[in-house]
Amino acid sequence: MADYLVLVNGLPGSGKTTLTGHLASTMDVPVICKDVLKEAMAAALPGIPTTAFGAVASEAMWDLAAATPGLVILESWWFKPRDLGYVQDGLRRCASPATIEIWCDVPASLARERYLNRRRAALHDDDRQLVVSWPRWAAEAEPLGVAANFMVKTDRQADIAGLVNGISTALRLPNAGTLSH
Repeated sequence: MADYLVLVNGLPGSGKTTLTGHLASTMDVPVICKDVLKEAMAAALPGIPTTAFGAVASEAMWDLAAATPGLVILESWWFKPRDLGYVQDGLRRCASPATIEIWCDVPASLARERYLNRRRAALHDDDRQLVVSWPRWAAEAEPLGVAANFMVKTDRQADIAGLVNGISTALRLPNAGTLSH
């Protein structure tokens, strides 16, 4: 069972993957990323409709977190109106460990520009999501509110050492002094 969870959330293109990579490297902890699971499943199971992989990857993410001891970082775009119940269920599945949420705070216009300029597998359906979902996402994006929240400005270089110290303090990590290299 995970003892501690760090949820990294924010609009698509907000810098979640970059921030998560820095945190995981600095803290030497595992990351479970929904998009990575989704892409791996799609590659391993050709012929399955790509629309099936989102929910399955999300379930797998929570199952893996529940099975991983210590501190685990989960990275995904959790849209509160759509995903709050799923996240609450996931936290229960993990036996409600000490949790914080990091919100990647960036102007929606910059996140949209990044979203437009990145190249991802077709299974993500980014072009359709940009037209169909982006206006609502940009207007309603906010932290889930399921745990203490850290707002991190991701339109600039983040203070990783300060964030690691904040995470360590908020989660009352037993070996907080050894987390940052």
